[in-house]
Amino acid sequence: MQMPTLIARTDPHRRLAVVEVAGPLTTPDHASALAAACAASPAGYGLITQLSAVTTINDTGLDALKSVAECSASRGQRVAFVCSELMMRADLVLSDLDTLAPVVADYDVALPLVSLAA
Repeated sequence: MQMPTLIARTDPHRRLAVVEVAGPLTTPDHASALAAACAASPAGYGLITQLSAVTTINDTGLDALKSVAECSASRGQRVAFVCSELMMRADLVLSDLDTLAPVVADYDVALPLVSLAA
């Protein structure tokens, strides 16, 4: 089974963490890996979760994204999801993810929503 690739990086100047997801987001293991990567972002940093390279997502993956949004909000962290693929972004919105955090098409749109220094 293919595993997603998760890349996390921080921008101390903007007080921003970015987690990029590539590949499937379909199993509890995938969900746990995403949760761990997002939870590791520094306190007080905004979080952008880049989903444009996600190849497959199901209810488990959607629930994982909702959990990321809820956990981030409980930590006082601003979060946004970026997905440039129209069909995937529509799935995210139809799952009501956008009621928890912005779901946008472009990183540049997400940046001022979460960055403290944007």
